[in-house]
This record gives sequence, structure tokens and C-alpha cells, in this order.
Amino acid sequence: MTMKRLLTTASKRSIKEAFRGNAVFRTIDAAYKKQETQMATLRFSPEEIWVNCFIGFDQILKNRDDIGEVTRRMWYDIFCDLMDDAQEASRAFQKEELETATSCIVYSIIACMTASDDWEIIQHTETLMFQIAEHSELDTIATPFDNNTESNFAGYIQRYISTGKYISDGLESPKSYADPINPVSTPQERTKIKNGVRKRLEFMKGYLPDSETLIMTSSNFNSMIEAVEYLIENDVVKKQESKLHTNLRIADLRYTFYLVFANEGKCVGRDKWLDFLGETFSQMQDNKASLYNHFSDKPADYDRFLKQKKKK
Repeated sequence: MTMKRLLTTASKRSIKEAFRGNAVFRTIDAAYKKQETQMATLRFSPEEIWVNCFIGFDQILKNRDDIGEVTRRMWYDIFCDLMDDAQEASRAFQKEELETATSCIVYSIIACMTASDDWEIIQHTETLMFQIAEHSELDTIATPFDNNTESNFAGYIQRYISTGKYISDGLESPKSYADPINPVSTPQERTKIKNGVRKRLEFMKGYLPDSETLIMTSSNFNSMIEAVEYLIENDVVKKQESKLHTNLRIADLRYTFYLVFANEGKCVGRDKWLDFLGETFSQMQDNKASLYNHFSDKPADYDRFLKQKKKK
């Protein structure tokens, strides 16, 4: 059975929700959102580019003994399948739109192949680059993608390959949409996570141990919780024009959020929590390097915060 390459509006919404934290989806969405306006007649979307990227990439992973043949016909097969699906779905299109759509898909596949760090796969990317160049301006396809590639893109692809699970196998029904690496939590699960994080951070409304000094003002505490919940809900670090201040030592603040990550916040991911710390707190502005090197280091006297005085 040939998988459909075009999506319904409902499927697009489901894809966006189920894979909103997926590094490949986020890169494609950022890179090719503007291309969507250039394919207005076809109504081809970044969600459809993403789906077709994994249809093609998974085909390569499943046919390692025949990658040369798979890649040799990749561009043409995608183009013809898109044209057939568009006609079946009564979607109007221009040939140039189909060529642009196909080239965006193929370049996304190239990026995944390159990120695999597997020469058996990477050596076939040149074949696909030539195919794009035959039908599209390569720079207009490659540059937006390269400029928007997320830092964890390669890490995601390498973990994806190691699982042996294929996203394309679950694309027949929105009920089976799921990221095998970073499954998105349900609204109910996110509410539970936010409640757990708030409880863990509650001590920051109080005083430093053996002191009358507040850890942070109520205004800053509320802004911190708002930013935390925004991150959990949207998988995006909220920009803080006015950085928040706490009277915690840098090591204590850093380790507090390591505990958040390790216990309640793994749905967001380590890198996002590190970005959150660097973006949110004033004392982290000159200490961002320490975040990556010492995130999980526990200060020797950290447990004293478990018995700190409550705010009056």
C-alpha cells in the first residue's frame, strides 16, 4: 500500500501537536513556512514536507542493502506520487509547485541522511543533490533549511535510527501519531507535570536558610512559574526581556532545575532546561558555560533548602 503524501486539515493539526517537540519537524516548519505561500495553489504545508521526509528516510533505513536504487529514483517517485495524490484529492497545482514541494522533501531527507553519521547512508546524498539541482534552484531549497537547523537535529536522528522504530509506520491514522524519541504528553499529563514542578520550586518563595533574606520576590517567583509553565506547555523557552533575580547561589539554582529536569521535566528535555536557565535568570548571564558542564553537580549543603523557613 502506497502511503498518501497529502494530509487533511485535521491530520495537519494532529501532526503539529504530536510532533511539536520533534527537532526535524521544528526545523522543517521554520525553514519552509515561507515556501508554503509559494505553493498556494497546491496548498502544500510544512507538515506535509515533514511527513514525506520520514516516508523517504524510513524507506532508506528499511532498504540498506538497496540504498543506491532507492535514492536513484527518489525525486521522481515523490514527484509522481504527489501529482497522483493531488489529482485524487482534487487539489489544483502548478508543475513548478510540485517541483518545489518535491525538492523541499528531498533536501529534508538529505539532511537526515547527513545527520545519521553513517557513511553507508551519507555517500548517497550526492545523488539526491543532483536530482534537486535538475529541477529547482538548489540555494532556495537548501539555504532556509541550513539556516534553521536545530542544534539537537543530529542527535535526534542518531537516536531515532538506534530505536529501529519508524515514524512512517504510524502515519496512517492520527490516533497512532507518536514520536518514538520524544512522545508529546497529553494536556492532562502536562497539568500534572506543571503541578509537580510548582511544588518542587515552592521553596523559592521562602527565605535563605538561617536568614531573613527572601530567595526571590513574589513578582519574580510568579514570572518564573509563568515561564516554566510556558516551556512545559509549548516546548519553547519564553524570552525574558527583564531577567529574573534570585538570591540563590548559582550552583543551588542550577541544581534546583536539574532536579526539575530529572524528576518532572524530562518531557521538555535537558537542552531546553539549560536554555531556560540561561534565558531567564540574571545571574546566569555570565555563567552559561557552567550550565552544560555542571548541571547535575549537587552542592554539598543543598539539602538545607528542604528545611528553609517559610515565607511569612
